[in-house]
Amino acid sequence: MPAAADNVTLRLSVLSPPKGVAHSLQDKDSTPVDVRMSTGKTIRFDIPIRLEQGKTGYRFLGDYVRTEGKTRRFIYVATGRQAGQHTEWSRRAKIDLPEPTPAMIKAASGAGLVLEGSYEGTDAKGEPTCATVKVDWKIAK
Repeated sequence: MPAAADNVTLRLSVLSPPKGVAHSLQDKDSTPVDVRMSTGKTIRFDIPIRLEQGKTGYRFLGDYVRTEGKTRRFIYVATGRQAGQHTEWSRRAKIDLPEPTPAMIKAASGAGLVLEGSYEGTDAKGEPTCATVKVDWKIAK
């Protein structure tokens, strides 16, 4: 698959986030992007990225994709001060991206791939979810 413009959309839902807390994506410079104030209802981010073939296989790339080590790829959802809000919270949820599968590669090279996933936006203490968060990504139908 040749290098392409964004050919993947990550449709990420933050379920039941605490009310009154700002949520945003963070770009590679840790700048808040697409800030949303929570009302307690699901917040959905549609995140444009791309899937490209590199020397060692397919990988996700883009303005929001971070790397760690040779293969780990993830995005951040920021809350509170990390999202530009003046509040006591200053957190980020680290969302790992899946390893590209043949079905993902095929969809991305055609009409475009949409991966859907979600996580609980409030932790057991009633605070914004942070640290590494498990998301089961599924190809949207």
